[in-house]
Amino acid sequence: MEITYRLVNVFTDGDDPFSGNAVAIFEDGSELSTYQMQSLSQELNQEAVFIFPTDDPANAQVRFFSPHQEKGFAGSASLATAHVVRDMMGSTGDVTLHESQYGDYHVQHVAGSENKWMFQGSQRRTRELKASPQILASLVGLSLDAIAAAPATVSSTSGTGGIILPVRTIDDVRETRLDARLLHSYAMLLNTVPSVYVWAESDEDEVIHSRMFYGPRGGVLEVAATGSGAANLGAWFASQGRGPISRHIRQGRPLGRGSHVDLTVDESGDIFVGGRTLEVSRGTFHI
Repeated sequence: MEITYRLVNVFTDGDDPFSGNAVAIFEDGSELSTYQMQSLSQELNQEAVFIFPTDDPANAQVRFFSPHQEKGFAGSASLATAHVVRDMMGSTGDVTLHESQYGDYHVQHVAGSENKWMFQGSQRRTRELKASPQILASLVGLSLDAIAAAPATVSSTSGTGGIILPVRTIDDVRETRLDARLLHSYAMLLNTVPSVYVWAESDEDEVIHSRMFYGPRGGVLEVAATGSGAANLGAWFASQGRGPISRHIRQGRPLGRGSHVDLTVDESGDIFVGGRTLEVSRGTFHI
């Protein structure tokens, strides 16, 4: 059996083929078992999405996997899937994704114009993080002076939650170093996923610099671009009464893989995240 896939970079820095977050999109997962889908994601060490044929291609049935487990909608994966679905259709319209995981059914509409896409973030519950600046500084390996006066928050949703931590300067963002032990201990204490989104506003108008760290299997990894992290930041702005806002987020540069994420929070507090997509390769697995 031959299984074809495409590698799509999401939240790219213009047309740079080595920017953004890479996602593998399998064009037809109908003959694959759950074990095989999980194994393919592990083989590529990438987020992987499997598309299933439907009578209406613009309403695509999909399943999402990280290298570690099956999961629900994710920002990068949703935009990459929409890019491939529309290309397979030969159309220029929007795409609706239908996903089910463990009996729960979810729908996400992805709006696109050329190779730029946007989705609406799911509703998020945000609460202020009751922690001393000393603990927060230790968590991210910074001096006490680096922790911003604005509050850190914990965001939770049916998607991805985590800690949203504002710091004072872009240099503080660059110098962040996560402590894995503190990250996992704190996540357990707060009943949230082990994830920290560190950010600061730039002197440039409407520009934010950020980094996002998460903790698979007790460690710490950094991701070059994240739509869910940007959506959590949007929830931070809404919780602080700072909407409506529009921001351009720059992420991934400390990894040598720059990315651009667009964030909008409207008057109603609804959150929209978008960015560019770029297909960079295609391949075939022989199973």
